[in-house]
This record gives sequence, C-alpha cells and structure tokens, in this order.
Amino acid sequence: MKREEMKPMKTMPRQRFTLRELCLMTFLAVFGMLFKPLVSPAFNLITDFVRVPGGSMTAGFSLLFLVFAAARIRKPGTALLMGLVQAAMSLSMGISATAGILVFITYTMPGAAIDLILCSGWFDRFPLKLRMSAAGAAGVLAGAAFTNMLYFRLPLTAFLLFYLLGILSGACGGVFAWHLSRRLPASVRF
Repeated sequence: MKREEMKPMKTMPRQRFTLRELCLMTFLAVFGMLFKPLVSPAFNLITDFVRVPGGSMTAGFSLLFLVFAAARIRKPGTALLMGLVQAAMSLSMGISATAGILVFITYTMPGAAIDLILCSGWFDRFPLKLRMSAAGAAGVLAGAAFTNMLYFRLPLTAFLLFYLLGILSGACGGVFAWHLSRRLPASVRF
C-alpha cells in the first residue's frame, strides 16, 4: 500500500476519567451504599406514619452522592458508572438478593437520568443548583419507575402519589449536594 492510503481516520476526542476522578466516584458510590441503611430507620418513621414505602424517601438522599459526583466531574457516564458499581456491590453483598441480576437496571437507571441532566449539556442554561435538584428528582423517579415496572406494577396515579415524597427527597438531596459542593475547600475541588 502507498503511504497516502494509510492515513489514520479522524475520530472524536474521548473524555476519559482520570485516576483521581475514578477514586472519587468509587468512594462516593460506596459511601452512598453505606449511607442508605444508616438513614433508613429515621425515614421509615416518617413514611410509616404517612403509609408510603420507606425506600422512596431514602433513595433521594442516597442519590445525592451520584448527583454530587456528576456535577463535580461533568463527564458523561459518571453517575451511570457509579450506579454500576453500586449494583455490583449490592449483588455481591446480598443486599438485593430478591432482585437478582435486575439490580443492574434499578441502580443504573437513576445514574443515567442524573447524567442526562448534569452531563449532557442540554440543560446548561439553567443554574447549577436547579440542575442538581432536578437531577436528584429525576434519579429517584427513574429508579422508582423501573422498580415499579419490574416488581410492584402500581397504576400511574398510585405510583405518583407513593413516590411524590421520593421525588421531593431527591430534589432536596440535589440541593444538599449543591450546598456540599459549595462548602468544599479549594484543595478538593476540581
């Protein structure tokens, strides 16, 4: 072959994760998994009183770690990759033993929703606080929707009523993640 025929093809530049970003993502994914059982009893007191499933409110505050990482790193796939890590942990530790392999769907869909809002660039015209709040709410809604489709199969009205508190807790978790990111020392910020 001639030299002219062997020219490399032009490709789109890839955004790869640095080692520091991967370490932060792993730490926050693990912390999110450990955080959920710690706050569940407190939220169950509230949700039992209102007769709403307890996991709906707890999910919003456990997703704040995915929202935080996606907002700080701002690379597509950040929250999705963290959801995969959490799903693998959940499956290997037997946390979601009844779900089996479907746990990969219920843990990655919230990450995909969070990435869509924070890392796609489509919503960049909105303030970061609003995007992080919407990402938390969308993450809970995506997780709840897939959990409902796979296990509960509630009608739409009952589903929205049950998970309204969860969506609200996801929005509050996003705002909390925004406040947390503003309070970080400069040495930790990206």
